[in-house]
Amino acid sequence: MRRLALPGILERVRAALAFLVTLIAAGTARAEGDWRARCPGRDRVRGIDVSKWQGEVDWRAVRAAGIRFAFIRVSDGTTVADPMFARNWHAARAAGVMRGAYQYFRPEEDPVEQADLLLEAMGALRAGDLPPALDLEVSGQVAPRELVRRVGRWVERVHRATGVKPVVYTSARHWAGLAGNSRKFRSHALWVAHYDVDCPDTPSGWRQWTFHQVSKQAVVAGIAGPVDENRFRGSWRALRRMTVRSDRAAASRWARWRKRADREAEIARRESSGASKSRRASP
Repeated sequence: MRRLALPGILERVRAALAFLVTLIAAGTARAEGDWRARCPGRDRVRGIDVSKWQGEVDWRAVRAAGIRFAFIRVSDGTTVADPMFARNWHAARAAGVMRGAYQYFRPEEDPVEQADLLLEAMGALRAGDLPPALDLEVSGQVAPRELVRRVGRWVERVHRATGVKPVVYTSARHWAGLAGNSRKFRSHALWVAHYDVDCPDTPSGWRQWTFHQVSKQAVVAGIAGPVDENRFRGSWRALRRMTVRSDRAAASRWARWRKRADREAEIARRESSGASKSRRASP
């Protein structure tokens, strides 16, 4: 075998490295092509999102500080209920802050069980409430196609029980990496996370964002410590058009969901009981 001189070897190594860098750059460019910055219009409405980490919130002080809406966490999947949800849910509305519930979605858990937990905790929505939101930040080791299917089951369950299309919360990079940049939910409002910018990166699965999480370190009167701050893309009147219209219609839908959920739970209980008896009867 012919031996190469050292300068020739170094030249080939440099060429190989240059080619590798080119490939990496091209891959990055293709990935970043899955989203683009989208700027808001002239009108924007200030809001926040809260969970147990904000402790006891003085909602009247929050409203006086100019906050018009809030998304309030129900749970982290099915296993970690937020102990502050009920208090925040009722106190926000009493203080005149438009409210919406959100759930940190765990793709590895049953999506219908997660949706039912949220629906049970909220109760029937009221006129003026925002649609519930699904918060997608992790894969749970679920492949993108299956993850999108599970998100779809959650969305369908909540939509059917409330009559309003749920909001989807994510970031451009999360949606590209976790959901393969699916366009399945483009008719749903997008709540996009991208901090400290006016024009957030927006997944190509949506034409435009509706809510923008602009900061996770905002200071707002009535809250001891930092809180996530959001902007609605549009006017107050436009935001109100997104909300539930009728107490009666919302209550009727929720009651139908409650009956259906109870019926499904009874069928599951009987099937489980029958399987248990069958196992005991086996020799």
